[in-house]
Amino acid sequence: MILARRLFVRDFASAFCLIACVSASASVYAQTSKPVRVRIWCEGESSASVYPKGVDAALAEGLARHSDFRITRARLDEPQAGLADQALDDTDVLLWWGRARHDELPDDRAEAVAARVRDGRLGLVALYASCGSKPFRLLMSGTPCEPASWREDGRPEFVAVRAPDHPIAAGIVPFTIPKTDMFSEPFAVPEPETVVFVSTWERGETVRSGLTWTVGKGRVVYLRTGSESYPVLFHPAVRHSIANSLSWSARRH
Repeated sequence: MILARRLFVRDFASAFCLIACVSASASVYAQTSKPVRVRIWCEGESSASVYPKGVDAALAEGLARHSDFRITRARLDEPQAGLADQALDDTDVLLWWGRARHDELPDDRAEAVAARVRDGRLGLVALYASCGSKPFRLLMSGTPCEPASWREDGRPEFVAVRAPDHPIAAGIVPFTIPKTDMFSEPFAVPEPETVVFVSTWERGETVRSGLTWTVGKGRVVYLRTGSESYPVLFHPAVRHSIANSLSWSARRH
């Protein structure tokens, strides 16, 4: 009986210590964790009938429900293209949307973004045709960063989750986007670290639609979705994948 009592006291004390340590760790994390500083960058062109307030407004609306994000917005036509050094230094991850005005971005601003990503001071999440943007191409070792073909016919896109254990796929199951455009392989980018999503269409086309890289010390994500011609940025799974990508790129996972 004495031995049993001693064992009980010892085990209870160990359990109490473990609970106290976990609680203390959680408390410290709560006190030291900071919001993810997200800067949404947009070239400013979009379909008024689909996104009346702009693509950047739709993205900001989708992220507003996440209390751990602190969101700012920038556009190409702002001074220094919305990418002044101080603004970049106050950003953890850039969410980039561009399609038709890639060449208008000043080279020094593209270099400023790419340098910070390589140094691990900034993450980059590129959407849709942003694979052709200057910062993304600088980080992709000079590859063309273009799909083999594309089609804008508003057909369904079927998105499979290829890497369900990756943080970007957390809480996401295979889903369908009812109307969008199509990109197809081969998608001319360096070999990704992880293929998170793969998309297919009724005619048999397929493309790797969620890709990650570590470039230098920084993280880069490409998500194929984001056409301005269809309201895909309102789709719950699309919004979820973007939020997950931002957290991962900012090294919060």
